[in-house]
Amino acid sequence: AWASMGYSLPFMALMPLYGRLGDGLGKRRLILLGTLLFLLGSSLVVTATSFPVYIIGRAIQGTGTAGFVPLSIAIIAQWFGPDERGKVMGAWNSIIPLTGLTVPYFGGLLVDAFGWRAIYPPIMVAGMIALFVVRKNIPTLGARKVDPNFLRSFDWLGVLLLSAGLVALLFYTSSRPITGVDGLRDWRLLLLCVVFFAGLLFWERRRQQPYVNLQLFRNSTFTAACFAAGLRMTLMSSISFILPLYLTDIHELSASAVGIALALQAGTLFLISRAGGQLADRWGSRRPILLSMVGLIAIMVSFALLPTAAPVWLLYLLSAAHGLIIGVSLAPLHRASMQGIAPEQTGGAAGLYSMIRFAGQILGVAVAGVMLQQGLAGAGTAIAAYQFVFWLYVGVAVVATIASWGVRE
Repeated sequence: AWASMGYSLPFMALMPLYGRLGDGLGKRRLILLGTLLFLLGSSLVVTATSFPVYIIGRAIQGTGTAGFVPLSIAIIAQWFGPDERGKVMGAWNSIIPLTGLTVPYFGGLLVDAFGWRAIYPPIMVAGMIALFVVRKNIPTLGARKVDPNFLRSFDWLGVLLLSAGLVALLFYTSSRPITGVDGLRDWRLLLLCVVFFAGLLFWERRRQQPYVNLQLFRNSTFTAACFAAGLRMTLMSSISFILPLYLTDIHELSASAVGIALALQAGTLFLISRAGGQLADRWGSRRPILLSMVGLIAIMVSFALLPTAAPVWLLYLLSAAHGLIIGVSLAPLHRASMQGIAPEQTGGAAGLYSMIRFAGQILGVAVAGVMLQQGLAGAGTAIAAYQFVFWLYVGVAVVATIASWGVRE
């Protein structure tokens, strides 16, 4: 748990910081800095001789990678026009499921042959290649020289308040290793989270150059994209957590059969990501997003109604369909989040959007575990418990569909 949190906390909390600093200091410069930090963290992890050093290395890794997603979205939004932005974002996004299909397999081979430390040298080589590629190919957008006044007047208290609120939120969702109380049950951490976020709102409204630009949320399309993307990630991470358990407990599939189902999901997500972006360029972002959210409702209802005797091919079909459906909306949501955002604000907007997305991912796993526990405690059978969880997901998908109506071209 600590190893996971050591990476997840800075990764999620520092996304807005990278975006905001990217607007003032240059986005390419921040990507290069993040890559260097990731390499430093990886070197600590691979040479760690104690668990605390390992955790520190993971935290530095998370700090380095926090800027990759928001800065990439912001660079694409600035460099490409609205008529081709979706296609480019789709191509960029398709790399993630591709690595999800290939890296675990080859990483497993390395671990089996040489131990867990063997997975890091190839990653570090990839990081060094990334430094060269970014420096050579990504344009300099924004500031070419560092302005000391920008850093001196930066809203560092806003950074502290938002980061503290996110830490409290993450601890609330996974409180057992922190306070010994089950996740989503320690009201003290929830109260602390509310206090920090209330303080953030109070402070940011009085700043001329706030860390969190609340004016961005007056853009209804940006707000709708953030909300819909957060709920989509909640569903995606929840299903990734629940599906292997469901296939094993209810349908008694072997580990290899479960692996096939997950590979089908990742494979179809990879295949459709670019097409989803092209649809957004052709139709506008709203239609493919709505198509995806309505499809999620259908998938969740299907899982909730499946009998225990459902054939394996149907389980595989639903897994593949889930990958297709979530992949359709990925690039359109990124595209919608940048709709109407001024070029000098793309980094800050992308940072907030990315933070909300990944907060949904972290909350999804925590809530899925708690809901399944409650279902198993209150339902008479295991299948009834899983059906209870899937019906809750139907409700989340309905809310995400309603939120998607706010996306405008």
